[in-house]
Amino acid sequence: MCGRYHQAAPAERLGREFDLDIRDNFPARYNICPTQPVSVICMNEKRRRAYRLMRWGFIPSFAKKELLDKLAVRPLINARADGVETRPSFRNAFRRRRCLVPATGFYEWKGAAGAKQPYNIIRADGEIAAFAGLWETAHDRDGGEIETVAIITTDAGPDLRDLHDREPVVIRRDAYEFWLATDERDAAMTSSLLIAQKAGFWRFFAVSKAVNSTRNDGPELVAPI
Repeated sequence: MCGRYHQAAPAERLGREFDLDIRDNFPARYNICPTQPVSVICMNEKRRRAYRLMRWGFIPSFAKKELLDKLAVRPLINARADGVETRPSFRNAFRRRRCLVPATGFYEWKGAAGAKQPYNIIRADGEIAAFAGLWETAHDRDGGEIETVAIITTDAGPDLRDLHDREPVVIRRDAYEFWLATDERDAAMTSSLLIAQKAGFWRFFAVSKAVNSTRNDGPELVAPI
């Protein structure tokens, strides 16, 4: 799964990557946690590419109080690629509200309980990873509208399967438009993109256990030890 990640690319670099004029001064984040605001690239009401901040923790549009209370404790931060087209929580978003979640890397842990070692996982070429995401405008527990997002994961590929059994789906640059703009009539075609990366795409290294605390944030968290 993907339960923590970092996004330290500045606005101008994101703008070049996603062909957008991004002027947001959202700071670099090195320990992004569930329920926090995250950068998202989606299609707006005019069917044009747009940059938005959304809450990481998907809320289905049909969620009522009991489900909202449950999601407050265990937010839907990931959506499994297998079944995402049909699972009630995600199927409407998969048809109409696919998005990209920019990341400079993510974290996974390995080892015995109580002594797990965190690892920073980044693209081997140093480029931005565009995680496949789904978003939804829903209502929070106070009745206000909120835009929320989940990251799609799949079975880990050759680079990561010895570290963890899941990895986030990454959409390649030449498929951005296809992933974002394909309408609901052809949405099933985008399922072909929900795959693990081939060998050599990722590299990873051990990092400080300071990343374990959600209170810590800074470039030292992504540095190898």
